[in-house]
Amino acid sequence: MKWFESWFDTAYYHALYAHRNDAEAMAFMDALVNHLQLDQGSKVVDVACGKGRHAAHLAEMGMQVLGLDLSENSIEQAKRLDKDGARFLCHDMREDFPQNGFDAVFNLFTSFGYFESGQEDQRVLQNMYNACTLGGYVVQDYLNANSVIDDLPMEDTLERGGYKFQTRKYRTDKHIVKDITVEDSGEVLMFQEKVRIFTKDELLGLHQQAGLDVLEVFGDYSLGAFDDNSSPRIVLISKKS
Repeated sequence: MKWFESWFDTAYYHALYAHRNDAEAMAFMDALVNHLQLDQGSKVVDVACGKGRHAAHLAEMGMQVLGLDLSENSIEQAKRLDKDGARFLCHDMREDFPQNGFDAVFNLFTSFGYFESGQEDQRVLQNMYNACTLGGYVVQDYLNANSVIDDLPMEDTLERGGYKFQTRKYRTDKHIVKDITVEDSGEVLMFQEKVRIFTKDELLGLHQQAGLDVLEVFGDYSLGAFDDNSSPRIVLISKKS
């Protein structure tokens, strides 16, 4: 079993990241919807939607939203949000999407770069392209590794959700890796996160190979200008023309 097939489906994953800034995430979605001028009733899909926080907010804004995620645990929690206009399905992003004709495809919070081969990464972008209606957008939000590499390796010990976590984040030649040790009622468990290091130009190339026209690249959740060394994010906006 691959790391992303097990780790994302655990209660430990949700506990470790329970501190995520929901206000920042909602403001990011507001900025994107405004920038793309998506009307109420627009059809959008959130690929690797997790527990549905972005998808639920999009539904509150009047979008017709489909949330897709490989984790059954996450999808069950997303369904409990019970948001009108939002549907959630368990789905592997490497497979053809269950529905097409979307006005926008969102892939957020570094929910990409998990796979062993470049062909799998390209397949995901091709699926996003195929899911778009003509004139539809693909928005991909990815970690800008250049902004964190100088601080690695990084270690931390913390308690969240009744569990004790020890983490170590480091880089290899092609990946940023986080080793995670969880202590749960005396039992010690080991997990790992591993995402590919992509430069802005490498992500741009994947979009272009899928047939997308890259329109803009931003460097943060406020849609600020991208700087290769200091921007925390790579927010890529492409269009199916």
